[in-house]
Amino acid sequence: MTGAFLIPSGTRVSIFGLLYVFATASVASEASAAEERDWLDALFDGSDAIAQEIQNNVTPSHVFQATRDLIAEIRILREELGAQDYPMEAEVQTDRASVHAYAKTLELRFKLSGAQNRYGVVPAEMGQIPVKEIAPADVLQSVNGLIDETRRIKAQMIIGTEIVPARLEGGKTLSMVYKNLADASFMLDGLRGRPLTPTDVYSNTLAILDEMELIAAKLRVPLALDPPAVEGVKRSRDLAQQVLRATYKVVNLQSRLGMDASAVPSLTLVRVTPSEVYDATNLLLAEMNRIKVHLEINLPREPRPDQRNKRPEDVFAQIMLIIQNLDHMIEAASA
Repeated sequence: MTGAFLIPSGTRVSIFGLLYVFATASVASEASAAEERDWLDALFDGSDAIAQEIQNNVTPSHVFQATRDLIAEIRILREELGAQDYPMEAEVQTDRASVHAYAKTLELRFKLSGAQNRYGVVPAEMGQIPVKEIAPADVLQSVNGLIDETRRIKAQMIIGTEIVPARLEGGKTLSMVYKNLADASFMLDGLRGRPLTPTDVYSNTLAILDEMELIAAKLRVPLALDPPAVEGVKRSRDLAQQVLRATYKVVNLQSRLGMDASAVPSLTLVRVTPSEVYDATNLLLAEMNRIKVHLEINLPREPRPDQRNKRPEDVFAQIMLIIQNLDHMIEAASA
């Protein structure tokens, strides 16, 4: 039978049948959303051939479906725990890829860990973007992990309200997935107790510099270590402008390294907040990960200690250091 695999028991299982079950599992009346994710995880941990086939057939629509469940879980937490803020609605972005969506799930994990700490739950581990070609299946697993983390808060607070699992709808894109994740991120601010701050953005710039250090070692490029002096007061808009400038340079570096360079993500520079700047640095971190994959750098970056009381001027200096070092790497790659 075409598309079938032999299981040790001798039972034939059609991979297309498995994919059909996967595509329709969300509307099955007998399985809960958690059971569906457990079933999927079991497949990923089982036969390599079956797991690879399943991974190859996970689409942005499947991830979109999971993000709707995530938003529903966060909405229940907000209602039950009395969140008082009015979350912003994220703007629709274009040209988002799986690696960008995965980076966004790490932002949500960061915020969820803050909410968990607030409500007496052992915080989730942060993790990093895997050094590999990120596929929709990777994003799906990360989103499912976020759903599990929201349910840990529900269990701690003895909240029994269940979501109605979302139905699978075709034709969804990774940009739509990203929009849902961004909306979920804003919704988490009320549970965490505060929005993102310049200190949070500063931590992300340190992560970018750590990734650059690994890349520079591979390229044998010495990096500047000390950020430049910054004059005057800086605002979030100033930070966003320089992150956008850095993103253009990363794309230039990708081209010089013979990569399929990413499109520069759109960035609105009107009424910019630290959340938008954090998002832009997150995208920059994702592009650094793509370079690591291309150069076959398998080392993760070392974790940094928590930062405290950073100002926009501190963040601005870090971004300028990133730009300075990107110029060094572009020069080396052009030689």
